[in-house]
Amino acid sequence: MLQAFLRFITENQLFKPTDRLLLAVSGGIDSVVLTELCHQAGFTFGLAHCNFQLRGKDSEGDEVFVQQLAQQYGVDCHIHRFETKEFAKKRGISIQMAARELRYSWFEEIRQQFHYAYILTAHHQDDLLETVLLNLTRGTGLAGLHGILPQKERLVRPLLFTPRNDIQTFLTQNQLPWREDSSNASVDYARNRLRHHVVPILKELNPNVADSVATLAERVKATENLLAASRKSIEAEIITTEGSTITIAITPLEQQVAPIELLAQWLADFGFTYQQSKLIWLNRKGQTGKQYFSPTYTLTMNRGKWLVAPTHIPSSVVYELLEPSGKIHYAGGHLTWTIGETPVTENKNEIAYMDAEVLTFPIKLRLWRPGDWFCPLGMKGKRKKISDFLVDAKVPRNRKDQVYVLESGGEIAWLVGLRLDERFKISETTVKILRFSQAKSN
Repeated sequence: MLQAFLRFITENQLFKPTDRLLLAVSGGIDSVVLTELCHQAGFTFGLAHCNFQLRGKDSEGDEVFVQQLAQQYGVDCHIHRFETKEFAKKRGISIQMAARELRYSWFEEIRQQFHYAYILTAHHQDDLLETVLLNLTRGTGLAGLHGILPQKERLVRPLLFTPRNDIQTFLTQNQLPWREDSSNASVDYARNRLRHHVVPILKELNPNVADSVATLAERVKATENLLAASRKSIEAEIITTEGSTITIAITPLEQQVAPIELLAQWLADFGFTYQQSKLIWLNRKGQTGKQYFSPTYTLTMNRGKWLVAPTHIPSSVVYELLEPSGKIHYAGGHLTWTIGETPVTENKNEIAYMDAEVLTFPIKLRLWRPGDWFCPLGMKGKRKKISDFLVDAKVPRNRKDQVYVLESGGEIAWLVGLRLDERFKISETTVKILRFSQAKSN
């Protein structure tokens, strides 16, 4: 199994043998085997364990087990206890979704703070099979059919080459201790119902079904790449952009081989579903002025063209940044923030470096409002109304009501994508740096 493990890493170019790795370890069979394989391979790694405090003494036992495992291998151990139920309630999301958000945000924070190159999780072929099945039951496109990828940015899954049975065999052969998660036996969760009731039937039909789906996922991802390249090559003929509005020309799109799929790919970036895209295409000869809506965008028919523009978002909508590291999607695009990174020398509007000690969590992300003011960087602490700043910056009128601010402790720290506030900049005395990066949605 070790040779197959190393071959999968090499063939997929997941990381170099000299990279420092952060292993996400729950204490269960899969993460214990991943740890042993990394040890046998001679990799340099540390362990990261999340205690979500959801299973009482079992959660405490898992934490102690991972600490002992780290001592056994002589590696660093990072452990964090989360108030998961409180976080889920505050966000209005499920416990499972809350745990996912918390762990991946924390993993990335630890990765950066302790200079690990990658985060490794122990997802394997059966996890991939279950994910694809879940996506199919909920409705999905190509992305849902490739399921879990071997690598996504700094997140790596080096066990996707092997099914659960082989992992259990390796565990037994190497006499490795592990912890059982009682929630895995519960059928309260959709994934577990698939695992216990559906997958066994599929394996009766095809004992190698997990490997077959892994091959399918690989081919689907390659098809996605081909489609993306084709889409990019013809965009210039069909799509134009002016300010915050994109225009899609219908006639040249009709000449393409798969026009509905191309349209769906484009409109997915603006929150439209495949079914909406199909309906829009079928009604392409419809009346000028006909509109369709996604959560954040409006598509309008206009004389043989579709105009896609942001839907006005009420100024009362406020997003809260609760953790010192994370990523959120909002009407204006995506905002990513991380702690502890050394700033670059060049100044970019879409990136802001701030003194973490000056900021107060939760930080709020909202649209600017009449009467808002800040102290623009470079103006030596002088106050300026945001309305006046936008005029001076020659922000187009149709974009002014789409400008967001970051608010900390009631003070505006950043006019997002435009200018940092002087009071929040880093200085010679700054110890911790918080880096914000904005990616616009259009």
